[in-house]
Amino acid sequence: MNSRRKQIIKVGIIVLIVVLLGMMLTHCTNTAETKSVKLDKTVEESMKKVNAKKTGKNKSIDVDKSSSQEEKKEETAKTDSSNKSNTSESKKDNTTSTTNTSLNKNNTSSSKPSNSSSNNSNSSKPSNNSGSNSSSSKPAEHKHDWVAQYKTVNIPEKGHNEQVLVQAAYDEQVPITEMKAYSICNQCGVDITGFAVAHNDQHLSNYEPGGYHTEWRETVTGYNTVHHDAVYETRYVVDSPATTKQELTGYKCSGCGKTRSN
Repeated sequence: MNSRRKQIIKVGIIVLIVVLLGMMLTHCTNTAETKSVKLDKTVEESMKKVNAKKTGKNKSIDVDKSSSQEEKKEETAKTDSSNKSNTSESKKDNTTSTTNTSLNKNNTSSSKPSNSSSNNSNSSKPSNNSGSNSSSSKPAEHKHDWVAQYKTVNIPEKGHNEQVLVQAAYDEQVPITEMKAYSICNQCGVDITGFAVAHNDQHLSNYEPGGYHTEWRETVTGYNTVHHDAVYETRYVVDSPATTKQELTGYKCSGCGKTRSN
C-alpha cells in the first residue's frame, strides 16, 4: 500500500510540473509576439521616412537637370549665330580677292609689248617630234607590291599520365563476436544476468508477476585490425591543348602575281 501511495504522489508531482511548464511557455510566446509587433511598427516608420527623403532628393535632381538643359540650348544657339556671321564675312573676303586678281591680270596683259619678230623666228625652227615620240613610247617601270602569304599549322595536344589518389590507406577495426546466454526479465524485459533472483523478488514485493527466461545473443568480445592500402588510378592530364598558328611561307606580288621566298 505504501508503494502505491508513493506512485500516486509521484504522478501528481509530474502533472503539476507539466502544468507549470505549459503556463511558462504560453507567457514566453505572448511576450515574443508583442515584441515582434513593436519591431514591425518601428521598421515601417523608418521605411516611410527614408522614402520621403528619397522623393525630395529626386525632385531637386529633376529641377537641376531641366535648368542645365535650358542653359545648354542657349549656348548652342549663340554658337550657331556666331558661326553664321563668320561664314558670311569669309564669303565677302573671297569675292573681293577675286575682283582684285581679275584687275591685276588685265593690267599685266595691257602693259606687255608685242614680240612679233621673236614669234616668227620660233616658227622657222624645225620640229623634233621623233625624240619626243621615242621617249613617250617607253613602258612604265613596274613596282612589286609584296603581300605576305601564310599557311595554317595544327599544333597537337600535349599531356601526360599521372597516378591520382582515389582512396587513402586506412585501418579497419573488425569486431569479434560470440554467442552468449543472457537472463531477461519476463515482466519488464531488462537484462538481469547475474542478479535474476533479486530482480524477481522486487516484482513480487510489488505484487507483480515475476519470472525470467534465457536468450542467446551475439556479443562483441574484441576487435581485429585490418589494414587497407591506398588506391590509385591513372589519369591523363592535359599540359597544353590543341591549337593552330599562322606560319609565313613567302611573299606574292598583288599586281603581277610573282612570288618569292622569305
